[in-house]
Amino acid sequence: MPARTAPEIELPPDAATADDHRNPRRRRRNEEEPAPDVGNLVHPEPRHELDKLILHAEVKTDILAGLRALEIRADLERIWNLSAIQPQEGKCILNFYGPPGTGKTCAALGITLKLGKPLYQVDYSSVISKYLGDTAKHIKAAFAAAREHDAVLFFDEADSLLSKRVSTGESCSTSINQNRNCLMQELDRFDGVVIVTTNLFENYDPALLRRIQRHIKFRNPDASMRRELFALHLPNPDRVQADYAVLAALSRGLSVGDILNVCVNAIHAGSTDANPERWGVTQEMLEREIAKVRKAKAEHSGEKAKNRRKGDTVGQRQMDLLRRVGL
Repeated sequence: MPARTAPEIELPPDAATADDHRNPRRRRRNEEEPAPDVGNLVHPEPRHELDKLILHAEVKTDILAGLRALEIRADLERIWNLSAIQPQEGKCILNFYGPPGTGKTCAALGITLKLGKPLYQVDYSSVISKYLGDTAKHIKAAFAAAREHDAVLFFDEADSLLSKRVSTGESCSTSINQNRNCLMQELDRFDGVVIVTTNLFENYDPALLRRIQRHIKFRNPDASMRRELFALHLPNPDRVQADYAVLAALSRGLSVGDILNVCVNAIHAGSTDANPERWGVTQEMLEREIAKVRKAKAEHSGEKAKNRRKGDTVGQRQMDLLRRVGL
């Protein structure tokens, strides 16, 4: 008679190493691979100095206040016995939120430059894995790498890692919620600076919100900032024939990244002559590039609105059908 095999034993899941043996997407033992690099080490440059960045005044004020809390931590402890209510020596978690292209990544690099550290920028696509348990391992690897390099840890637009927990009735809820728990645990253990960014602040898990010292809102530049941005991104004024005040007015609503693209594209447009000595940027070139960006953004907004309306229509049809069948 063939030997009887012992029944499988289901092990309880762990927040960092969950592995459901019933799931076909689990990683089998003979498929084990070393954990991939889950981020990139970025060294800031002099141009990232906080004083040189064109940001709203309140953004710089909040960033400097957060960094000052690190610098005077010893005095805060001596005078206020702060560890009795906030035992976080060396820890600072900042949340940058707001539209894309408003300077969040540059500000993160400015912080690392001021602290004399590199930035460990987490690659979201490398963290997320189809294998149960591996995403949590990659989260732990990101924090370990930041410790190894004494770096500021930067999670850029990783909304699904930071969003609210999933209802237990939904598919894969156990794995997703365990990833959230792992991230919370690592944040609690990490004695360093962590910066998280999002365009969807309202989706954050409340448990994450209470771990963050400062929430800093980034906005599109105002008129004076836009004027400065055009001057900054057209670095050879002798080759530029333009009215920056007019450009600032025409570019209302554009982001820092949008204005950078306008300037770069105008430089390319003005550098087509066979003789580089005749290269130059004109007001007309810059206005044309602003119009292109505005058109692209309008079309993008139109597509988003169209998709929302389509979704509403489908949902209404489904409700109408349920009413007709008496459900």
